[in-house]
Amino acid sequence: MSKTDRFEEYVIAPGETILEFLEINSMTQIDLAKKTGLTKKTVNEIINGKAPITTATSLKLEYVFNVPASFWNNLESSYEEALERKKDVESIIDEEKYLINIPYAEMANRNWDWIEKTRDSYEKVVNLRKFFSVASLGFDTELKRKLAFRKSNNDNFSFEALYCWLRFGEIQSNKIEFPKFDIEKLKQNSNIIRTLANKPFLDQFNKIQELLKECGVSLVYEPTLPNTYVNGVSYKITSDKAIIMISDRGKKDDILWFTLFHEIAHLIKHSKKEVFVDLEDSEKNNIEIEADEFARNILISDTIYNNFISKNKFFNENIIKKFSKENNVSTGIVVGRLQKDKLIEWNQFNNLITRINN
Repeated sequence: MSKTDRFEEYVIAPGETILEFLEINSMTQIDLAKKTGLTKKTVNEIINGKAPITTATSLKLEYVFNVPASFWNNLESSYEEALERKKDVESIIDEEKYLINIPYAEMANRNWDWIEKTRDSYEKVVNLRKFFSVASLGFDTELKRKLAFRKSNNDNFSFEALYCWLRFGEIQSNKIEFPKFDIEKLKQNSNIIRTLANKPFLDQFNKIQELLKECGVSLVYEPTLPNTYVNGVSYKITSDKAIIMISDRGKKDDILWFTLFHEIAHLIKHSKKEVFVDLEDSEKNNIEIEADEFARNILISDTIYNNFISKNKFFNENIIKKFSKENNVSTGIVVGRLQKDKLIEWNQFNNLITRINN
C-alpha cells in the first residue's frame, strides 16, 4: 500500500458522521433538509463531501442533533486539513526526483540540522523542506538565481550540492546575533587578523570568528561537499549582515588563509549585492584577480616578496623559516606562494605546510 493510499484511510468526510446521526435519529436527508431549511441538493452535497459545513450550517446542525456547532466546525476543519495533507503527500512523492542531485547521506553523516539519517526518500524530502525552510523543493530564491550562473570547469560540478553547503552556513549564522555590517571596522580587523597568520588557521579560527563578528560578518568553516569544488564564498545575507564560508578544499593551511583574505576583499571592495564564489579552476575575472591581489599582498606584500626571491637563487628550509619569522607569517604560506609561482616544485618543502585533517 502506498503512502497516499495509507493516508486516504484517515481522510473522513464530515458527511459520513452526518449519515450516522441520521441513522441514529431515524431521519432521511429530506428530513434534515426540512429541519435545517437547507435545500435537498445542499444536504446531499455536504454528505457526499462536495460542499463544506459552513458556520451557519453548523449552528443549524447543533439544533437538529443537539451537538455543539464547534463539533461540526472542527469536523469540517479537520477534513479540509486532511485533504490538503493528502495533496502534500502527493507533492512530497513528486519531489523525490530532486534527491538525485543532493548529497543527503553526507549531510546526514555530518549531523546537519533537520537532516536525519534515513533511507526513505519521502522522509528525505520532508527533512530537506525543513532544512531549506520551504514548502516545496522547487522553491526559488535570489541566492539560488545568482548561483545558477556560476560555472566550473569540473564536469561533475553540482549546483545543488553547493547550494546545500551555503544553506548550512546560513543556518549556522542565523543562530547568532551580529552587529550591523561595518566596512571600516572590517578593514581594521583584517589587519589584526593578519597578525595571527603565523599560526595554523584552524587553531586561530575562534579568534578570527570573533574579530569578524565585530564587523557584522559571520565566518563559517565547513568541509566541502562532494562535487562542489569550492574554496570559499562571501555575500550579504541581509543589508546588515555578511557571511564568509570557507571549505577545506586542497587540505592545506595556506589555502585557508588565502581564501579568508580573498573573501574579505570581496566584502570590502566589491558590490554588496553580488555573491562571490571561489570555485577551483574557474576562470578569473577582474574582480577575482583584484581579490587575489588583496589576499596575496596582505599576507606578504609583493614588494617584500619580490625582494626576497631576488636575493635567493635557491631556497632551503632555513631560508624559508627565517623569512617567515621576519614577516610574521607561517612557513606554509611562504611555501605555498613559492610553489604557485613555480619557484620550487609542488612536492618541495611540504613538511613546512600544515595539512588539514577532517
